[in-house]
Amino acid sequence: MLTRLHLRQTSLQTLTLLLLTTCTIVQADEQVKLRFLQQQFNSSADHSRLWQNGWFGLFTGVTAVNGIAYTQTDGEHNKYDRAVGFTTSFLGAADMLLNPMQTHHFAGQLAAMQENGNHQATLAQAEQWLNAAAEREIYEQSLLNHVLAGLVNGLAGLAVAYDDKRPADGWMTFATGMIASEVKIYTAPQTMTAAREQYRNGNLGAVTASSDSPYWQVAAFGPVLSATYHF
Repeated sequence: MLTRLHLRQTSLQTLTLLLLTTCTIVQADEQVKLRFLQQQFNSSADHSRLWQNGWFGLFTGVTAVNGIAYTQTDGEHNKYDRAVGFTTSFLGAADMLLNPMQTHHFAGQLAAMQENGNHQATLAQAEQWLNAAAEREIYEQSLLNHVLAGLVNGLAGLAVAYDDKRPADGWMTFATGMIASEVKIYTAPQTMTAAREQYRNGNLGAVTASSDSPYWQVAAFGPVLSATYHF
């Protein structure tokens, strides 16, 4: 009888030890994953913030300038350019507002969430943010985004060329608009796309270094191209 009781106690102790060991391993794995994700978000935060705020500010500024200058501009052709510049820049600002790059926000929110100690819930949320950030980067580089940029700039160029009867200026409006759009796409962050691939492959030791590279920002003022260099 004592032997059976002893065996049961031993089995219970062994089971308890195994459960504790399993929980410890799971918690350690969650911490490793969270550390990796936090590092990835942090590494892309400055680029994401600069790109989002820079381009949104640029498009908003150009929209405001064209809107204010429209009533003070002489000549119907110049006014037409102001109207076209206002429209294309407004669409650009609206796109940045409705579909923003949020990696820098996710970095801060994840750091705040980790203070509550609930690693399982925090990890689940971090994985959702990782997917959202990666999908936003993928969209920015997608063929659809290139096509939409071409459509908007193409319509702007056609309006100047045919509605305002200035073919040469129409081509210039299209070209400058496309250059601005392609530079915006080219300079967009892509860190979280690579981070998601690493995460899915279990390559949690790789840490992407933050980029200190300067960025060009370009916008079209009707047929005029404006370039800004940010350090």
